[in-house]
Formats: sequence, structure tokens, C-alpha cells
Amino acid sequence: MKPLRQIAFVLEDFALQTPAQQLLDRFLLGYRRAGGFHKVEGVEITCSRAQLEGEGRVWEAETHELHWRLAYGGLKFIGPVSYALRDAEAFVVVPKNDTTAPSEAFLTAALTHAQRGAACFVFGALASNLAAARTFSTLAAARQVTLASGTTLPVTWRLPQMDLPSQARVAEALIVVQGASPLAELHALDGLLPVLERRAGGERGVRQVKFLSGRELWRAGDRREWSWPLLAAALSRSDSPQGDAILDGRTQDLVGLGLVPKLATNPRGWLLEHTDGVRTALLVLDGVVADFNFAVGLADGSNLSAQLFRAPAPGQEHYSRLAAAMEDFFRTGTPPWPASRSLLTAGLLDVCRQTAAQPGVWLRTPELTQR
Repeated sequence: MKPLRQIAFVLEDFALQTPAQQLLDRFLLGYRRAGGFHKVEGVEITCSRAQLEGEGRVWEAETHELHWRLAYGGLKFIGPVSYALRDAEAFVVVPKNDTTAPSEAFLTAALTHAQRGAACFVFGALASNLAAARTFSTLAAARQVTLASGTTLPVTWRLPQMDLPSQARVAEALIVVQGASPLAELHALDGLLPVLERRAGGERGVRQVKFLSGRELWRAGDRREWSWPLLAAALSRSDSPQGDAILDGRTQDLVGLGLVPKLATNPRGWLLEHTDGVRTALLVLDGVVADFNFAVGLADGSNLSAQLFRAPAPGQEHYSRLAAAMEDFFRTGTPPWPASRSLLTAGLLDVCRQTAAQPGVWLRTPELTQR
């Protein structure tokens, strides 16, 4: 175990019901873990405003919530990043609530001023493109900082609790999420990639990507570019079907009755062809269900499916699962998942943005293949 005396939070903003609040409170006040209430004992928790040297501003506790934590909760505020990270063996970088990745300037400053040998967890994506992610990885390595990034989805509960059998042979996979771009794409990638990493050969990258929306998305399913049966398997795990279920509680086969295209508002999706031939679909289907669900089709014709559970507000207990993974990372120095996933996610976020401007066109991605 590594010595752990101080954990610093570098925050771009702070408000209730945001990742910044959910994670900070768990390290500051405690969280549910392993059948009990766990407190991070003997560790000083500090926070800093994500600002650069020379800005000449001090982050004031503008909200009552943060002021309370500073005054009574034991939180210590330290000004600029350069001071905040001098004594921290671990630090957490949390971007603004409506963004997928931290500001490149702020993360650069954090990694530059970090204590050598520290552990850094970035909530969300490491970066919004592959080049920046590689730059951060190189900078962290030069500073001997162990780097990890991600959301709650890789560690949250699955309903039912399942995992892909190790070395399983996969034919295709699909995930259904909701929300605005680019957060929806991040959630889809962070929900599905950890599942697929266990397949035979592991994850070796993505060969090409295509974006579809509206009627063209449904037509692609009819052409078997993605699987309607797999969508039905994923939706079978939902506990929030929309439509008539909201009106009178009836049960309906949303796929079999052809209701998905009628319920979906602004449907869009990305088709990914992985280098090993596995095909995946990231479907953003607002109005169909209100939870995240995935399905994996195996080579033998069977499938596995589950919901990625996101506990309701205000507690949002899925953040406790992430806090536990982060604390273990900080104490052991071992990242909770492969660094290659962070690079692939950053690259795919950029590709998703690019392909959205060229619907129906396959975009080759040799930079995302792993040799």
C-alpha cells in the first residue's frame, strides 16, 4: 500500500447533484461500502479551483453547500493548482458538469505540478480527442504520475449482475443510452467498452465508424447493420419503458410492436467495426426508455444483456462504487482499468463528432487500431 495522507480535488465548478459534489462528499464524509458505512480515515481532503497561474483570482465559496463543507465538514481550500498538489499523493480532476473532459489547460497544469509518484483520476474522459489524451499520458509518465479516467458506468451495478465470460467469442454488441451529445456518446462508450474487453483477444481497437440518425438509423437495422433482436434483448432489461407504460402501466413489446421509431425523439447512433470484426452499435434513443441497457450477441447465437443501474437522486449511490474503485487506486497505485481504454474513448469521442457531420459515411480510423 502507498502512503496516503492527502487527496486533492481540482474542480472546475461545484453544485449539488453533480459529479464534483457526489465524489467530494464521499471522500470527505464517507460512503457505503461492503455492507457498512466507510470513512476515509487519516487523509486530509483538499479542494482547489481549476485555475492557472497568474489569473489573479481566488475561488470563493459562492454556494452555501461548498461553504458548509469548508467551514464544518473538514474540507480545506487551497488556491491555485500549483499549491494544491504539492503535498497530495492523489488527486481528482472533475470537469464542468456538462462537459465530457476537463479543460486541456487545467489538466496540463495539474499534471505539471503534481507530486512525483502521485495517482490522478480524471472523472469523465481523459480528453476529447486522441492527440490530447496521448499528450496527457506522456506528461503523466514524465512526472511518474499514474493516470486513470472514467465515469461510474464501468463499476456500477448491472441488473442482473453479470459479466461477459472471459475469452468469450463475441459477434456483435449494442447499448442504448439517452441524452445530449457528447455526454451520451461518453456514457455509451464507458458502458459498453468495459464489457467487451473480456472477449477473446481483448480490445484491439476500432477500424471504422459510421453515424446514422432518424429514418436511416431504422433502415440500417432493417439491413442488419445493427440488430433489432439485440435491441429487444437490451430493452428487456429496462425498468423505465416509455409510451403507454407511462400512461397506464401496461407491458408492451416495444420492438415487436414497432413502437421504438414512434417513441424515439431525435434518434441517432454510431456503428463501430472493431479490428477483430466485432460490430457494435451506440444508440441514443431519447423517449424509448429512461435507463442505460446493453446486449452482447455471442458467436454461438446466444446473447447476454443487462441494465447499467444509475441510482436515483439525491443519493446517486452508483458514485459510491466509483469512490471505492478510486480509493483502492489511490492506496495501491494500480489503475482500476487499462490505460488503453482511456485513449480509445478519447479517440472515439472525436470520431463520433466528426462522423456526425457526415451521416451514412464510414470513417476509417487507423489511429484507433492497436497493433
